[in-house]
Amino acid sequence: MKSKAACRYPVTKPFEYTGSRIRIQRMNHAGFGVTGWRYALLWLLTGAVVMACQNAPKTDEPEVINQPGFPLTNPTRALVNTLEARPLWSRLLTYYQRNSRRKSESVLQYGEPFILGLKDSVLTLAENYKPQTLLYINGKAASMALLAKLKMNYVEDLFILHQFDGIDNPDPHPYRILIQISDRSMPLLPGRYQLMALLQASAISDHPLGTTHVFTMNKLLEATFFGYKNVFVKRTKNQHLKVQDEYINDIAVFINGIPVDPKEVETVHVREVDRLYTRERPFTAWMRSKKRENRYALFIKTSPKRAQRDSSYYVFSPFYSGDF
Repeated sequence: MKSKAACRYPVTKPFEYTGSRIRIQRMNHAGFGVTGWRYALLWLLTGAVVMACQNAPKTDEPEVINQPGFPLTNPTRALVNTLEARPLWSRLLTYYQRNSRRKSESVLQYGEPFILGLKDSVLTLAENYKPQTLLYINGKAASMALLAKLKMNYVEDLFILHQFDGIDNPDPHPYRILIQISDRSMPLLPGRYQLMALLQASAISDHPLGTTHVFTMNKLLEATFFGYKNVFVKRTKNQHLKVQDEYINDIAVFINGIPVDPKEVETVHVREVDRLYTRERPFTAWMRSKKRENRYALFIKTSPKRAQRDSSYYVFSPFYSGDF
């Protein structure tokens, strides 16, 4: 017969009791609760933020990239976009092809200074800009020696960017040339013809867009004394003017508004010059084959009385050694 003590302390725990089974069921079937709602709300907020970022406009892109036909289709355009996002950078030259449903056209925009030229079908960089310029081909830094190996008919995009002068902490290389090379020959659109003409003119002239200078008599005396090229003339021993040799075969001369032969300049005494104007015309005038104009133009306005001996008139200039 078992004692009361043996019955009071059973060997196993009473899991079969109804209270224990209920507790285990609650542990295995926990409700959603407050914590679950917090996680759900966090996921909803995260998804909303991601969608808003994807749909937001990209404010760091330049205006032209937002225009139709200028997608970021190659690494060169992406690099232009990145560089223009920095402060105080602007384009000196822009060339790219824009495709639309109706047609394909090339876009060309340019401004001074012109640092790149095309000579004998070879791209050249002006000597005084070489230390300040970096070259990128297909979005990667490249040696300047590669310019001479590039064929223009495979150039898809061409950009030249410049950092503004006179700023604090300027970039040691304020010029960037960015070129995208295609694996196929590009179509000869009108803009490409104009680009090649511009680069050819830039290899010849420092001012392919043209330039004008004005000289009074005293400034003319100074310019001819120091032998400035932009005055187009020089002084002879008898103090008359003469067109400089390098301009004489491609210059139009006007004396008092009348077109004359360049040799007629030798009849003008330096003292009778009232104003002298020199002009180098834009490349669009002298690079064309039809109706080509002279590259240079010289305009002389005279005051003949100045050449007469008159004790009441004097020329005060240290650059004149003639007889007054």
